[in-house]
Amino acid sequence: MSQKNHKMINGRLLQMNKPFSQLKQKQKEKIQEWLYQEYARIYDEIGKPPSSKHKIEILSAVYDKIESAEIWIPFHEAEKYFYSRKRRFQTRYEKAHNTEKDQ
Repeated sequence: MSQKNHKMINGRLLQMNKPFSQLKQKQKEKIQEWLYQEYARIYDEIGKPPSSKHKIEILSAVYDKIESAEIWIPFHEAEKYFYSRKRRFQTRYEKAHNTEKDQ
Protein backbone atom coordinates (compact mmCIF):
# COMPACT_ATOMS: atom_id res chain seq x y z
CA MET A 1 0.00 0.00 0.00
CA SER A 2 1.50 3.33 -1.01
CA GLN A 3 1.67 6.21 1.37
CA LYS A 4 1.10 9.74 0.13
CA ASN A 5 4.18 11.93 0.31
CA HIS A 6 3.48 15.64 0.01
CA LYS A 7 5.86 18.58 0.24
CA MET A 8 5.33 22.32 0.21
CA ILE A 9 7.27 23.77 -2.73
CA ASN A 10 6.98 27.43 -3.78
CA GLY A 11 3.79 27.78 -1.77
CA ARG A 12 2.16 24.75 -3.43
CA LEU A 13 1.47 21.39 -1.84
CA LEU A 14 2.80 18.75 -4.26
CA GLN A 15 2.53 14.97 -4.18
CA MET A 16 6.08 13.73 -4.64
CA ASN A 17 5.48 10.03 -5.31
CA LYS A 18 2.96 9.95 -8.14
CA PRO A 19 2.64 6.83 -10.24
CA PHE A 20 3.36 7.38 -13.93
CA SER A 21 -0.33 7.01 -14.77
CA GLN A 22 -1.19 10.12 -12.73
CA LEU A 23 1.01 12.44 -14.78
CA LYS A 24 -0.50 14.80 -17.31
CA GLN A 25 -0.43 13.65 -20.93
CA LYS A 26 2.15 16.30 -21.91
CA GLN A 27 4.43 15.17 -19.09
CA LYS A 28 4.13 11.53 -20.16
CA GLU A 29 4.94 12.45 -23.77
CA LYS A 30 7.99 14.48 -22.71
CA ILE A 31 9.34 11.63 -20.62
CA GLN A 32 8.69 9.13 -23.40
CA GLU A 33 10.51 11.30 -25.94
CA TRP A 34 13.47 11.88 -23.60
CA LEU A 35 13.76 8.15 -22.98
CA TYR A 36 13.66 7.41 -26.71
CA GLN A 37 16.24 10.10 -27.52
CA GLU A 38 18.63 8.76 -24.90
CA TYR A 39 17.97 5.17 -26.04
CA ALA A 40 18.73 6.18 -29.65
CA ARG A 41 21.90 8.04 -28.60
CA ILE A 42 23.25 4.96 -26.83
CA TYR A 43 22.19 2.73 -29.76
CA ASP A 44 24.14 5.01 -32.14
CA GLU A 45 27.20 4.96 -29.86
CA ILE A 46 27.48 1.21 -29.48
CA GLY A 47 25.91 0.15 -32.78
CA LYS A 48 23.43 -2.29 -31.23
CA PRO A 49 20.45 -2.15 -28.87
CA PRO A 50 21.46 -0.97 -25.38
CA SER A 51 21.84 -3.79 -22.90
CA SER A 52 20.70 -3.74 -19.30
CA LYS A 53 24.09 -2.37 -18.21
CA HIS A 54 23.27 0.85 -20.13
CA LYS A 55 19.90 1.28 -18.38
CA ILE A 56 21.34 3.32 -15.50
CA GLU A 57 23.07 5.67 -17.94
CA ILE A 58 19.84 6.17 -19.89
CA LEU A 59 17.64 6.54 -16.82
CA SER A 60 20.05 8.89 -15.01
CA ALA A 61 20.24 11.26 -17.96
CA VAL A 62 16.47 11.26 -18.37
CA TYR A 63 15.77 11.59 -14.65
CA ASP A 64 17.95 14.72 -14.55
CA LYS A 65 15.69 16.20 -17.25
CA ILE A 66 12.59 15.08 -15.33
CA GLU A 67 13.81 16.84 -12.18
CA SER A 68 14.78 20.02 -14.04
CA ALA A 69 11.31 20.08 -15.65
CA GLU A 70 9.85 19.77 -12.12
CA ILE A 71 7.90 16.61 -12.88
CA TRP A 72 7.37 14.93 -9.52
CA ILE A 73 7.75 11.21 -10.15
CA PRO A 74 9.95 8.71 -8.30
CA PHE A 75 12.91 7.12 -10.07
CA HIS A 76 11.43 3.62 -9.85
CA GLU A 77 8.31 4.78 -11.75
CA ALA A 78 10.48 6.13 -14.59
CA GLU A 79 12.46 2.88 -14.55
CA LYS A 80 9.31 0.75 -14.68
CA TYR A 81 7.98 2.80 -17.62
CA PHE A 82 11.30 2.51 -19.47
CA TYR A 83 11.24 -1.28 -19.21
CA SER A 84 7.65 -1.40 -20.43
CA ARG A 85 8.57 0.68 -23.52
CA LYS A 86 12.08 -0.62 -24.25
CA ARG A 87 11.01 -3.02 -27.01
CA ARG A 88 8.95 -0.29 -28.69
CA PHE A 89 11.93 2.07 -28.60
CA GLN A 90 14.04 -0.57 -30.36
CA THR A 91 11.38 -1.15 -33.03
CA ARG A 92 10.95 2.60 -33.57
CA TYR A 93 14.71 3.14 -33.84
CA GLU A 94 15.23 0.27 -36.28
CA LYS A 95 12.26 1.33 -38.41
CA ALA A 96 13.53 4.93 -38.60
CA HIS A 97 17.07 3.88 -39.50
CA ASN A 98 16.01 1.24 -42.04
CA THR A 99 13.91 3.79 -43.97
CA GLU A 100 16.87 6.22 -43.95
CA LYS A 101 19.14 3.56 -45.47
CA ASP A 102 16.57 2.76 -48.17
CA GLN A 103 16.45 6.34 -49.44
